[in-house]
Amino acid sequence: MISLCNVNAEEEKSSKCRSKKEPFAFGPKISVNFTQNNLWSFTNEFVPGVDLGLFFRFNIARFYIQPEISYVIRNNNMYWDWCPDCFTEKVQTNHIAVPLLVGFRIVDFRLFKLRIFAGPECNFGLMKHVSNRFQLGLQAGLGFDFWRFTIDAGYSFLSTTNAIIWHNNILKVGVGFKCF
Repeated sequence: MISLCNVNAEEEKSSKCRSKKEPFAFGPKISVNFTQNNLWSFTNEFVPGVDLGLFFRFNIARFYIQPEISYVIRNNNMYWDWCPDCFTEKVQTNHIAVPLLVGFRIVDFRLFKLRIFAGPECNFGLMKHVSNRFQLGLQAGLGFDFWRFTIDAGYSFLSTTNAIIWHNNILKVGVGFKCF
């Protein structure tokens, strides 16, 4: 009888720590991005930029689907390997980024969640003179939620499909706030 009461008390305690059901969440998100370009062997320098956007999260048990939309400002320092001292260019590009992430909550408590995520990402260039108007790639990362705040750290590899092959390696660290 005493052991049955202990098991019942443990179940109640663990259910209080478990996550409440939250089928949908959305909110603003701001990220710092660090971009590296690999066009004709640029240096391995990562240059900071910023992402401003919204995320939408649809929860299905411990899995979730998270589409996002962001206005992205990327800064690039380009040095040509064949003549590193003769040509340097600073370039800023603006994009609309639309990743579709699928994730899994590894730890799922009411106030703290640890997640992994991955998925495709599309970027649309906003300037007419940008040679990489459309980029397609993959994004993967790790995130955690604490109360209504969400923090993500991820890596994106983007590539163009036009005549000039252009690759972007992007590291991102972002903070979001769940409004709903």
